[in-house]
Amino acid sequence: MHSANCCKKVPISWQSWSERSVPNSGSPSNSPPRSAMPDAHVLRWWLAPRAGTIVLELKTRDGQQRTFQLDAATAEQLHIATGQDINAETYAIIERTDRALQFIARLERFLAYRLRSSAEVAKRLHTLGAGDDDIRTVLELLRRHGRLDDERFARAFVRDTARLRMLSARAISNQLRARGIPEHIVQEVLAMEYPSSDEEQRAREAALRALRRNASRPPEQQQRRIRDALLRRGFSHDVVRRVLASLFDSSSSNR
Repeated sequence: MHSANCCKKVPISWQSWSERSVPNSGSPSNSPPRSAMPDAHVLRWWLAPRAGTIVLELKTRDGQQRTFQLDAATAEQLHIATGQDINAETYAIIERTDRALQFIARLERFLAYRLRSSAEVAKRLHTLGAGDDDIRTVLELLRRHGRLDDERFARAFVRDTARLRMLSARAISNQLRARGIPEHIVQEVLAMEYPSSDEEQRAREAALRALRRNASRPPEQQQRRIRDALLRRGFSHDVVRRVLASLFDSSSSNR
């Protein structure tokens, strides 16, 4: 029933893992090398309902029939075809990719909720019982498919979260690091999206918000509350001091 699909070219959508070395288990000295002995034989393959994947049906050396899923790019790099003999290394790649796709299926709701960092996905995979090798495979597949990008995550975090809360650049960088974003990405994104030259202006905007919330309080309480609010947002003492001086000097001159 699937034969119509068996001759179609497999479109590339994900990175192959075929370049990763998988150690062979060895074989008796009087036997041919394991890599020369087919571990399985491709009976057929067909396009899976899930976009960018195929279903692969193999017959193993011991006569069992097994079914796996592969992303299209891995299938193409392995030159999957009906009648193909599969050696031990290729069989290990197929098994590993199939496990990774099963974990990705379990991550769908987690990934759909909002953008995620690599560290967040890895942590989630640990809770699902994934080992380190499977986690590396899943992360690589997601990155190659455009579903995981730490730089995109960092930019979105700065634009959508940090600016709403009026945080300092230092506070934002600490939060990005806490989410596992590599240091070079943190620095690059902050330089583009949240330059240090705007730090005092951001502190002033945060101070004005705090002043409006405390408008009915005496000036001494206003200053104390604004100072504490700015320090909690990660602004330096020097920046806070200059902003308070500017803000309350202006208020005094307007009375």
